[in-house]
Amino acid sequence: MSLKEYHSKRDFKETAEPKGQKSKTSIPSFNFCVQKHAARNLHYDFRLEYRGVLLSWAVPKGPSMNPKDKRLAIHVEDHPLEYQYFEGTIPKGEYGAGTVEIWDHGTYTVPESKPGKDTNEKMSLGLAKGHLEIILAGKKLKGHFVIQKLKKDDPSDKSWLLIKMGDEYAVEDSDTENSKSLTPVSKKKTQKIPTFISPMLATLVPEAFNGNEWLFEIKWDGYRGLAWLDAGKVKLMSRNELDLSAKFPSIIKELKKMPGQAIFDGELVVLDSEGKSQFQLMQNYQKTGKGALYYYVFDLLFKDGMDLRDLPLIERKEILKKTLSSVPLEFVRYSDHVMKSGNDFFKKAVQKHLEGVVGKSINSTYQSRRSRDWVKIKSSLRQEVVIGGFTDPRGSRKKFGALLVGIYGKDKKLQYSGHVGGGFTETLLQDTYDQLKPLIQTKSPFNVEPKPNMPVTWVKPSLVCEVSFAEWTQDNIMRQPIFQGLRIDKSPKAVSKESPEVVPSESSVRADSKRAKGKMDNEKDLVLSHQDKIYWPKEKYTKGDLLEYYREIAPFILPYLKDKPLMLHRFPNGINGMDFYQKDINFSSPEWIKTYPIKHEEKTDTYIIIDSLKSLLFAVNLGSIELHPFISNIKNLNNPDFCVIDLDPLDISFDKVVEAALVTHKILDNIGVKNFCKTSGLTGLQILIPLKGKYSFEQSKQFAEIIVSYVHQELPAFTSMERSPAKRAKKIYLDFLQNRFAQTIVSPYSVRPASFAPVSTPLLWEEVSKKLNPKDFNIKTVPARVHDMGDLLKPILSASTNIGQALTKLERIGESSPTKLGT
Repeated sequence: MSLKEYHSKRDFKETAEPKGQKSKTSIPSFNFCVQKHAARNLHYDFRLEYRGVLLSWAVPKGPSMNPKDKRLAIHVEDHPLEYQYFEGTIPKGEYGAGTVEIWDHGTYTVPESKPGKDTNEKMSLGLAKGHLEIILAGKKLKGHFVIQKLKKDDPSDKSWLLIKMGDEYAVEDSDTENSKSLTPVSKKKTQKIPTFISPMLATLVPEAFNGNEWLFEIKWDGYRGLAWLDAGKVKLMSRNELDLSAKFPSIIKELKKMPGQAIFDGELVVLDSEGKSQFQLMQNYQKTGKGALYYYVFDLLFKDGMDLRDLPLIERKEILKKTLSSVPLEFVRYSDHVMKSGNDFFKKAVQKHLEGVVGKSINSTYQSRRSRDWVKIKSSLRQEVVIGGFTDPRGSRKKFGALLVGIYGKDKKLQYSGHVGGGFTETLLQDTYDQLKPLIQTKSPFNVEPKPNMPVTWVKPSLVCEVSFAEWTQDNIMRQPIFQGLRIDKSPKAVSKESPEVVPSESSVRADSKRAKGKMDNEKDLVLSHQDKIYWPKEKYTKGDLLEYYREIAPFILPYLKDKPLMLHRFPNGINGMDFYQKDINFSSPEWIKTYPIKHEEKTDTYIIIDSLKSLLFAVNLGSIELHPFISNIKNLNNPDFCVIDLDPLDISFDKVVEAALVTHKILDNIGVKNFCKTSGLTGLQILIPLKGKYSFEQSKQFAEIIVSYVHQELPAFTSMERSPAKRAKKIYLDFLQNRFAQTIVSPYSVRPASFAPVSTPLLWEEVSKKLNPKDFNIKTVPARVHDMGDLLKPILSASTNIGQALTKLERIGESSPTKLGT
């Protein structure tokens, strides 16, 4: 077992893959993982943890739970254990360039072996024989599998077979999940990691509150720190762009354990014996290096080529939690939260003498400024102030008596706010004086010179400190201020008086978020963000253009979304950015969004239901360029509303797609079946047959299969019923397999993530000719077309089909004159 070949194939200055080393742990674990690898050719990497490395096979068609499938598995180089948690994009030019994501993960055992040494011995024996038997316990792959070497007598041959054995987990379906919809994401442009991001700041409010769409975190008492991870290089920055890396080497060392790219936002704190963060302990740590230093991370802004700032906070935190748990960390911790119950959480914070709590809207995007999407509630009054001078010491006190401090007003002038004499130890007096001494000047920095009762030494207003105090007087002077510590992470010019604002209400709209033009009253809880962001670079179309299209087309698209579970295809940074599909919306949706849970094997996904303009715009604002509804509805999930025949071309002219569509149309017309055509929005056409929930998915699929078999008989030269692209080069795939439970298709009037912002558009059959060009239907042309022509697909909502009568007629016509069907 060696990683020499793995290391020789990779440049770790370029790729975010973990470098790793062979694990020498005396306590073996037996994990397995399957990673979906969208490289030049899509495949799945099957990996087994064994003797400190991951044994690895590339499986072109992916694993199958069907015992009839014998999947080719090419044995490749061993990978480090850390690789089982790797997700991200391997850059172009590097070995295996493309996007890697975890498809399944779990543990495995060897039949009739005891965990530990016995398992390793039986694995060694199986490898030597070229026959491994394992039992998988994953989320998708379960039960007994065999990995069988094809040529046992040829050590140089790398070909194995991955075979599911017959047991209670075996199925008859051969499809690897979602294999049809996968395309190599490596063609997408990954984004460069930003060099600096100004942090998002919270607004002070006077009291705690509860909120169904809010989460609440501990307000840590330390230094705000943003961490950059890029190809093994790490830097730690303060909110005002000071490099903190040299000050906190233990945190830097730990962050270097993490693979890939990331930008974290969090707080550097020192904890006392009770686990509370105290700013003065941080001050002591800065001088002595003593104390329990931790980095509590509460946000993730960038991950492996993808800017996450436009994602809702709750989603960013989900990704963050997964990212931090992928490697063992001691001093870098996930900053957890509670949902909704801000009042109780604040009471507990006060009881434990914490600084306070921070409330955050779960749907908030990351804004590099102070925002009411994030609010802070303090358990005592605290204020950052600028030091403008100090008084002479009295009695036995050394160095200075009190600090003269102030804040900047709206006129950008430094206003005196009081003198701070409490909270100092002898060490703090010396340390503070040492930093003030080089700043001594002759002139007062305050707009109105204060008159204390002791001689004053003025200093340049360059240092910020934090103080606690009893209250503000009418003259804006702090009563009984106590020194808490110097703030190296704050810019003096940014220091102003913190005045509590109104507590957010459940129905309030965040005032500083950008709104859409012409917002209707029933959108009062809806915030549309970053509408100036470019989604289509070539055409200069923005996210706002996308939202405006869906707003205008809403009356026409909503009937095809109503009561249908929906899968979102999200592009938070436009069509050239990273994208992902989302089924489960439950963790990131506000209460007014309608959802519907559907159980898939052992997992339940909560799908969004779009039933209004408001919910439509909410989904689109998440970056959902295209919408994929079920072909059945929640009132009758097991019976489809229509039957789909999808004409999917591969390297063939669109004229041929038109020809195949017209033959399909004529066959259906000849047997009295109503049928409707729409563009896919890309290169194909889709023919829809109304069923109105009267038939099962199996009946619908069989009917579609019969129809396309006749189409194939008519056009054998350029059509195919073969699903595998490798077996249907330069042909049109007559896809009838979409007619099954939980299958989605792109909605009528949905935008597609391609050049010109095309739209899946219903057509008149008279338009289906050689003159037809799908690019003519896009977000700029379709609204006017629909307003002029109406919804051409509308009859499908009320029409139905008698499949029995249609098949009888089909059989009669086919027997008498098969050629009449398509003519």
